[in-house]
Amino acid sequence: MEPQTKTAFVTGGTGLVGSHLIYTLVSQGTTVRAIHRKSSNRGIINKLIGYYGGNESEFLSRLEWVESDINDPERLARAMKGSEQVYHCAAAVSFGNKDKNLVIENNVKGTANIVKACLENKIRKLCHVSSNAALGAYDGEQMVNEDHGWDEKGYRSPYGISKYLSEQEVWKGMSEGLNAVIVNPTLILGPGDWKRGSVSFFSKIDEGLLFHTSGTNGYVDVNDVVKAMILLTNSDISGERFILNAGNLDYGHFFSMIAKSLNIRGPVIGVPRALSYPAMLVAQMLEVITGGRSALTKEIVKVAWSKITYDSSKITRLTGFSFTPVENTVNSIAEIYLKEKGRIAD
Repeated sequence: MEPQTKTAFVTGGTGLVGSHLIYTLVSQGTTVRAIHRKSSNRGIINKLIGYYGGNESEFLSRLEWVESDINDPERLARAMKGSEQVYHCAAAVSFGNKDKNLVIENNVKGTANIVKACLENKIRKLCHVSSNAALGAYDGEQMVNEDHGWDEKGYRSPYGISKYLSEQEVWKGMSEGLNAVIVNPTLILGPGDWKRGSVSFFSKIDEGLLFHTSGTNGYVDVNDVVKAMILLTNSDISGERFILNAGNLDYGHFFSMIAKSLNIRGPVIGVPRALSYPAMLVAQMLEVITGGRSALTKEIVKVAWSKITYDSSKITRLTGFSFTPVENTVNSIAEIYLKEKGRIAD
C-alpha cells in the first residue's frame, strides 16, 4: 500500500494505541517520528513485530524516536517540525483521587501544546484520541452518540474531565484554522502488557478471578481504532468526532467470553452494587492511613456497575468502516496470550 503521507508524528507511542498505530503506519510505508520520555520503554514495538510479523531492521529504519514531552512546548514544536500529520495518543490515565490535579493538568495542557505546535508548524491534519469518558454519559443511557452533551452538574471522573477539556482545546484549534478529527474509543482491547489496562482481564481471569459486576460497556479492537484513525486522517473529513465501538456487552458476558477463549472456567459470582460502597470507603480509609493508593475508587465503582451503551454508526455511515466483532478480537488476543505463556505452539 502506498503511504498517503510522508511523515507522521505520534505522541504516546509506547502505549497500546500509539504502539499499534506506529506499527501500522510503518507497515504501510509511512515514515514515523514518535516522541518518548526518557523513562519510557520502547521495546513494545519489537513485541508487536513478534506478534504480527515484519522485518525488524527494515521496520525500525522508518521509525525515529525523539526524546520530548507534550508538556514542554518548545521541544515539542521542534520535534514536530517537518511532519505532515499528527496523531495525539498520549494521555495520563489514573482513577486515583490523589492524581486528580496531575491528570487534568497533564492532559489538558499537553493537548493545548499539541494544538499550538500543529498551528505553528502548519500541520496538514491532527487526529486527537479522546475517550468515551469525554462524552459524559450517565448510568442507564442507551446508545449514546457523538451529539451527547456534557453536563457540568453530574459526577465526572478526573480522567473524564481531562479528556473533555482536552477535546475543547482541539475544538478551539479548529476555530483557529486547524484541520482535525477526534475519535472517542470505548474500552480498547489489544495485546501488550498483560498486567495493565483492559488486557489485564486476560491474566486476571486466567489466574482464577471468580467475580464480575453487573455493568455494561462498549469494546473495540485496538487495530480497528488505528485503522479508523488513519482512514479519517487521510480523508477529507474535518471538524468531526467519532465514537469507535464494536459492541456493547455486560461484564459477565465479556468475562465469560475471555474464559472460553482461554479454555478455562470464567467468573461465576455476580457482585451486587450495594457491596461496592462499603468496600470503597474502607479502601479509601486505608489510603489515608497508609499513604498508599486505593485500587477501588468512586470512578472504578461507577464504571464497574454503570450500564451504558454506545452507538458507532456515524463512522460506518460516512466512511463504510466496519468493526471486528468483539468475540473475534478476544479470540485473537487469547491466542497471542497463550503462545506467550507457552501453552500453545507458535
